Amino acid sequence: MGILSNVFDYILNDLGSIVFLPILMLFLGLLVGMRVSKSLSSAVTFGVALAGMSLIVEYMTGAIGPAAEQMTKFLGTDFSIIDGGWITLASITWSWPYAFILFPIQLIINAIMFITKKTNTINVDLWNVWGKIFQTIVIAAITGSILLGLAVAVIRIIAELIMGDALQARIQEKTGIPGVTAPHSLFLFGSVLYPLEILLRKVRLFSKHTFDAQWLKNKIGIFSENHIMGFIMGFIFGLLARYNIADTLTLAFISATAMTLLPMVTRIFMQALSPISDACSTFMRKRLKDDKRELNVGLDTPFLLGNSEIWVAAMISVPFTLIWAVILPWNNILPFAGVVNLALAQAAFYVCNGNLVRMLILMIGFGSPVFLLCGTAVAPMISDLAIQNGIINQGTLISNSALDAPVFTYAFSFIWSGKVILPAIIGGYWIFGYVMMIKDLKKAYSQNEKILSKSKVSA
Repeated sequence: MGILSNVFDYILNDLGSIVFLPILMLFLGLLVGMRVSKSLSSAVTFGVALAGMSLIVEYMTGAIGPAAEQMTKFLGTDFSIIDGGWITLASITWSWPYAFILFPIQLIINAIMFITKKTNTINVDLWNVWGKIFQTIVIAAITGSILLGLAVAVIRIIAELIMGDALQARIQEKTGIPGVTAPHSLFLFGSVLYPLEILLRKVRLFSKHTFDAQWLKNKIGIFSENHIMGFIMGFIFGLLARYNIADTLTLAFISATAMTLLPMVTRIFMQALSPISDACSTFMRKRLKDDKRELNVGLDTPFLLGNSEIWVAAMISVPFTLIWAVILPWNNILPFAGVVNLALAQAAFYVCNGNLVRMLILMIGFGSPVFLLCGTAVAPMISDLAIQNGIINQGTLISNSALDAPVFTYAFSFIWSGKVILPAIIGGYWIFGYVMMIKDLKKAYSQNEKILSKSKVSA
């Protein structure tokens, strides 16, 4: 057990995703029959894209975060919970002595589901197993049962793989990258948004136009270009933070730079992943003698961040999230590290099919307060673990205002707390939304073959 724990600790803390995932992609390419030179080139290009997207996200959020913090100084409200963001929560989660157990569990479940044709996804995104570990910790803290926590984690792994399959066609449509998907916890929140999205679609005002980046470009021309839109958003942020003119313009240019580079990095992802996707499809046809089945590579979500609607919605929602933090009853968390909520923005983007107006309504009117309340609810459990391991001081509370799968985590953790009614209602709603979303996505993309062939031609 100690050896296995050390191996996973080395992969997570010493290698990191930017090193390990390209190595994994290299071996995947070789496994499906790519030449060594071509597989190596794709793997290194994939590492370049990962590193590039990581730099851009850090660059952008590193500039927006202090501006948001400056805005909170004018709110005049005290909060008892520190927003440590996902990185801090992940670090605390990995300090749990049984954390490594979820790695082989996820790999085994994925293998069984793939072999039995219950999924077409091979999930190589090992890092985000921490979300399942996190929920196991919360359940163990509530009930004292690690096994119960692991059982819920198994359900979550299965739900993510099924969601990854259902989203694959839409992900390919939006990114132009074939044969990849994102079986990520953040899309479990899509199940919460989806029934509300169905209602919004029935309002003609919100469905008359697509309200996506292309629609904006046709209507307002240059002002919808990524660099101009980024500049305007950054400038407005600077004004809201009461920056001086020099700092405001600096923030505007940082935002413009990030928005300009995002689609460029997405094209690098496409360059890296398209050859591997083609090789996987050929492998499925020749070696497994299955002409109809596609193999989808499950990745972390950075390759999805090239769509400007995600960033525009995330930035616009920041001041509204801060307002919610002040006026929302029972909220005790000050959004800071998670204030640019890309998890919510990505879920809303794929649920709303890129419709920016419906995205903003769902994010500002519903998503932001839900994330805050769920972040508040789980703070005591994760804080106790952090105190036990000397990460924070006694009496300190820490959480994340942009927690992945907040509703799933709350409902299927607190349902075991003895106060069953509210978590049961919320959990029932989540199941309803999940089933509806999976069913509708499969129906909408039932002609997936046409989408795939069209994307390959354009690529």
